Amino acid sequence: MVHPIAAAVVPDGGPIPPPDVAPVSTVQVVIDQVLRLVDSDSDRLATRLGPAATAPRSLVELRAGPLGQDLRRLAMVAEGQVREPEERVLAAIDAVLQLLFWPPGADDYAVPRTFWETDLGSLLSRAKYRAFAASDLVGIGKAAQQLGVSRPTVYRWMDDGSLDYVRDVLTGRTFVLRRGVDQRRQVAAELVAPG
Repeated sequence: MVHPIAAAVVPDGGPIPPPDVAPVSTVQVVIDQVLRLVDSDSDRLATRLGPAATAPRSLVELRAGPLGQDLRRLAMVAEGQVREPEERVLAAIDAVLQLLFWPPGADDYAVPRTFWETDLGSLLSRAKYRAFAASDLVGIGKAAQQLGVSRPTVYRWMDDGSLDYVRDVLTGRTFVLRRGVDQRRQVAAELVAPG
């Protein structure tokens, strides 16, 4: 049985598929859009580097590449079809975000908050959320209480990247990682400890 995410799709410009070909899932459409976007940008950069343009890559080739494989794995995690170690999920998400948002010549990258409302942002959010056990997550209010700060302070730390978080797209709730809260509590305790 062919997994719906890996369902065959007719290459660009190919004939119309026969009726017995499985329809493309919504997740695969999102993945294909990202692959085409990155491939198009790659071609644009390559033509600026040298006179020889690369041959266009087919969707099948793009899906088989590292980005296509990462996106397919993340989609399977997001849909609850496989479990992967949190480190592997986070590394794959970071690789995708770097590719999309780290401009050449910059020291770092920033992901616009609006990105998380897109289909790809939602897929990555779901994968990240599923990478953690419930015991690894703390609600915003509880995190603020444990850290002795206001909720807006917790949100500010989330926005500046100093406190990692995940969003449960299905419920709309946002959680911070317990280890980040514990680290901040430990640093605060060390700062106030007589020394």
